Amino acid sequence: MISKRKITSAVIYGLPLLAIPLWALSYPETTFRHNFKPWLIYTSQVAGIMGFIFYALSLVLSTRMTLLEDLLGGLDKVYQTHHTIGKIAFFLILYHPIVLAARWIPQDISKALLYLLPTHRRLAIDLGSWALLGFMLLMLITIVIKIPYDKWKLTHKLTGVIFILFLPHIFLLDELVSVNPWLATYLGLFSILGIVSFLYKTIFFNWLAHEKAYTVQNVDRLNKQVMEITLSPNENQLQFTPGQFCFFSYSDPNISREAHPFTICSPPSKDHITIIVKALGDYTNHLYQTLKPGAKALVEGPYGRFDYKNYKQPQTWIAGGVGIAPFISWAQALNIEEVPSNFETDFYYCVDSREEAIHLQTFKNLENKLPGFTLHLNCADREGFLTADEIDNIDGRELFICGPKEMRESLIRGFRKLQIPKTKIHFEDFDFI
Repeated sequence: MISKRKITSAVIYGLPLLAIPLWALSYPETTFRHNFKPWLIYTSQVAGIMGFIFYALSLVLSTRMTLLEDLLGGLDKVYQTHHTIGKIAFFLILYHPIVLAARWIPQDISKALLYLLPTHRRLAIDLGSWALLGFMLLMLITIVIKIPYDKWKLTHKLTGVIFILFLPHIFLLDELVSVNPWLATYLGLFSILGIVSFLYKTIFFNWLAHEKAYTVQNVDRLNKQVMEITLSPNENQLQFTPGQFCFFSYSDPNISREAHPFTICSPPSKDHITIIVKALGDYTNHLYQTLKPGAKALVEGPYGRFDYKNYKQPQTWIAGGVGIAPFISWAQALNIEEVPSNFETDFYYCVDSREEAIHLQTFKNLENKLPGFTLHLNCADREGFLTADEIDNIDGRELFICGPKEMRESLIRGFRKLQIPKTKIHFEDFDFI
């Protein structure tokens, strides 16, 4: 049976392809009068059209819609797709003017270079050139130049402005659209989708998002890098599933107001929520040093589809570093709820040293309560890093991984060598969030 994620991905990548037969209704009309191979002109047109549609879809995928999470299997998968089609949009849109500029090579290279710049004396063309330059700058910042997250996010908001700059270039310039009502309508729909998505995420999101007001009740610095934050609701408690995460922001003048994702560690039955933060970057280092009880917080979410209950037993859970967070939530919920008789799970808790194994007692308590739960503590300073072939009884099991990217990728490579199907491996990738 084909999964929802595969069907949704096929639709997302198929929508731009649908523009090709619509474009063909105008084929082979072109306004270019130049001794240039027609197929290059045509591929340039198709690339520009498809790139524009991919661009619109990338804006839709940035809205954090619950429906998209359901269809693609989690917000990390949504952002992965957003990231991928954003790059596809960029290269297709870039191909469009580069091929047209190539008409002047080798006769007039300077004219070819100027063609890519806003020097055309036609507003619709110049706006397209400005949009392209802006798009190139944003992609450079996203892919090549590493800047602080809050600065990157601020620049990323310009993607909608650049999208709007492309509109007159498409609808006011080329007769290809004006003589083809089907194509014009199709592109018009994606124009509306892109603009609405941009306005929603940039202007209306903070008003319409499911944000709840919390107060920091306690800050427990468990070691030199990790702290556990307990927050109590100012009004209604957040409803979530164990393993989900939220975006947290704090109204403290000494802390950036930028929202960052953290997995909730406590079970839904508690009258508070807890999160674990490890000081790994500028923001988390500052948070570790600065945050105090009494600080006000906004909690947006929940997000994520990392839920062992959606899959059959037996299972294997693997945690590393602060990737322990969803498993703490699962274990605490299992300690207070009725557990199915077929529950059979091996849990591998990977740390650098035993002193870093926070909440170890939570899992020991669960092991004492449930005969089907087995705890394996892997300390790198004694046993080395966990490898796939060291995991017992792996065949046929559902595998859940949450931890540093290097650990996850190493284990997944090992699982593939052991011929474990991809459908059996489940993880959330916070690098895309």
